[in-house]
This record gives sequence, structure tokens and C-alpha cells, in this order.
Amino acid sequence: MSSQLNLKEIERKAFLSTYQDGLLDMHYGLIVVCMSIFVYRPETGYSPLNIILSTLLISLSSGMFWAGKKYITLPRMGQVRFGAVRRKKAKTLAIVLGLFVLIQVGVVGLTTQGWLNPAISARLNNSINARDSNLLVVAAIASLMVGSSMIVSAYFTDFLRGYYSAILMALAVFLMVYLNQPIYPIAIGGLIILPGLVLFVRFLRNYPLQPKDTSYE
Repeated sequence: MSSQLNLKEIERKAFLSTYQDGLLDMHYGLIVVCMSIFVYRPETGYSPLNIILSTLLISLSSGMFWAGKKYITLPRMGQVRFGAVRRKKAKTLAIVLGLFVLIQVGVVGLTTQGWLNPAISARLNNSINARDSNLLVVAAIASLMVGSSMIVSAYFTDFLRGYYSAILMALAVFLMVYLNQPIYPIAIGGLIILPGLVLFVRFLRNYPLQPKDTSYE
């Protein structure tokens, strides 16, 4: 029994070590910056360019994250296969987040369709500019959806800094929707990126690249 507990703890420490590179923190921070562009509503009216630009930036951020894992983290730490319990948690997380994503995609799709309809877009812009109580409710719901999905993700992945990111991302979403000032969520994104950047620099120092003839078991 004791040996099983020790093995589980060793596996947990090995799993947590995958977060030492800070790449996930920086990825989350960049997502916040991208969302600030997507949600921002110019005085001249919402433009599909917001969606295109934010989508491109999120794709770029995701590409940088996976490239960093493959070409920076993996050569320094090697690849570890985790046990059945860890894999089961990953599958459960995928299902739960999939449900969150479907809900959010539905909301975004309906919102986008509304913005692209000239008559609906005009009414929405007038309503939003008024900043009435309905906008406050929308901001609170959006914040709750993002924050809760991030907390669930942090729980299932044992990513302790994920709770910090979840709180800041929820706050960023609320400010994005309610205040319509990109500077605030961008600053919050910076607060998420900064710890990740510090960890990334520390990771490069603590785990120098091994010679090519070094093999990983």
C-alpha cells in the first residue's frame, strides 16, 4: 500500500513538472489578450475583423505553445507516460470542457450572427452603448462561464496556478464586456503572462539542452 502511494506521489510530481516551463501560463495570458480584441466594440460598430484577428492570434498562440512543448520542453525533460488514473482524468476533463466549449460556441455563434445582421447589429450597439442592467448580467454570465471552465480545468489537471489564471480571466471577461475598454483585460493578460515568462526563463536555466547523444527513457 505504501509503495502504491509513493508511486502515485512520484507520478503526480512528474506530472506537475510539465508546468515548470511556464508555457501554459503564457498561453492563457495571450488568450485573454485575444479575447479583448474579439469582445471590443468600437464606436463605429462591431466589425468581423475583430473575429478574424482574434482567431488568427489564438491560432498563433496555440501554435507557439505546442511548438514550445515539442522543441523546448520535450528535449530537456523527455516524455513520460502516465498511469490509467491520470489518463481517465484527462478524458473526463476533455468531456467536461467539450460541453463548456459547445455552450460557449453556441453563444458566440448567435452573437456573431446578430452582429452581422445590420438591423440586429444596430439595435445591439444602441443597447450596449446604453450600458444598462442587461449588459451587467451578460458580463456576469460570460465571466462565470469562463471562470468556471478554467477552474474545472485546473482541478482535473492539478494545475495550481490555473486557479490564479481562472480568477484573472473571469475578471478580464467581465471588464471586457461591461466596460468595453481593451486596456484592462490586456493588462490582466500581462499579469498571467509575466509569471509564465519568469518560469520559462528559470526553466531554460535549470534544464539546459542535453547533448544529442543523450537518450531519454
